[in-house]
Amino acid sequence: MMRPLFAAIVCLTISTSAWGQWATDAAATGNLRFTWIHGSLSAKANTDVRIQVHRYNEHTYILRQNPAVHWEAPFMYLLMGDKRAVLLDTGATAEADYFPLRNVVDQVLMRWQQANKLEDLELIVMPMGAAASQTAGQEQFSNRINTQIIAADDAARKAVLGANWPATGTLDLGGRVLEVIATPGIDAQALTVHDPWAKILFTGNTFYPGRLVIRDFMAYLDSMQRLVDLSRDNDIHQIWGGRIEMTAEPGLDFMLRSNYRPNERQLQLSTDALTDALNIVRLINGDKGIHIHDDFIVMHGVGRGARAYGWPVYIPEMFRKDRTR
Repeated sequence: MMRPLFAAIVCLTISTSAWGQWATDAAATGNLRFTWIHGSLSAKANTDVRIQVHRYNEHTYILRQNPAVHWEAPFMYLLMGDKRAVLLDTGATAEADYFPLRNVVDQVLMRWQQANKLEDLELIVMPMGAAASQTAGQEQFSNRINTQIIAADDAARKAVLGANWPATGTLDLGGRVLEVIATPGIDAQALTVHDPWAKILFTGNTFYPGRLVIRDFMAYLDSMQRLVDLSRDNDIHQIWGGRIEMTAEPGLDFMLRSNYRPNERQLQLSTDALTDALNIVRLINGDKGIHIHDDFIVMHGVGRGARAYGWPVYIPEMFRKDRTR
């Protein structure tokens, strides 16, 4: 049976606090030499932890839902500053018995505060979109003290991120100041978080190694242009999205709703891949199509299941375009 409790915490030896170290030209480097749990053909037989936790660096943690618990296997990110922490996204399962997100987050924060000699760190829970795979677990935090849940709507976000929302905003974790950008197109409530300290873009479901199903073409074109501009004007080292749906074989995705994902592509994407995605969106120019890149698949005018009809290589002739394989 699958373990009923929480994830094993990876690399919990934490350095001292980063007080006064947030303003730096160099990226806060971390470790991504890591293998994610790849689920199993039988969810009932899976014995892996339900939430996998990886310490990227001393103030940045990656959490991932076991694919055997939910096939979307979303990523969540826990970022700490000197005064507060933020949890970006809350997974695809609401029930704590099956997906003990709050328990895991509480353990990580408790140990982090002990190591950094801090107390009463405020937690902000901020889904990066309105999809169920990003919001399902947020109610686990509803009665947690010293916690603020920012719902995935403009009014709630504006109250915290500032008067410029729904365009841009800032979230100060205490020295570690995050830039937040509205990036609708796949999800009307999608946002992206820029962390200048780690030099990472957290793009949620806006851009990730998987099936990018555009729902509002002009909004998505504008969002991708702003992300490319942001990456050009800032020293972005990595892009971390909300899911992995691609295999390690270039251009090949896993079958939709797959609970077993060996040989996954890595999580991180490059700014070059972001520019490629913008160029593909321009190429689509509002038409229906499925355009396959080594690292992602851009889809417009079709549902996520359109790729599954002849998975993995068949693309319906009506959707074939230049640069489509």
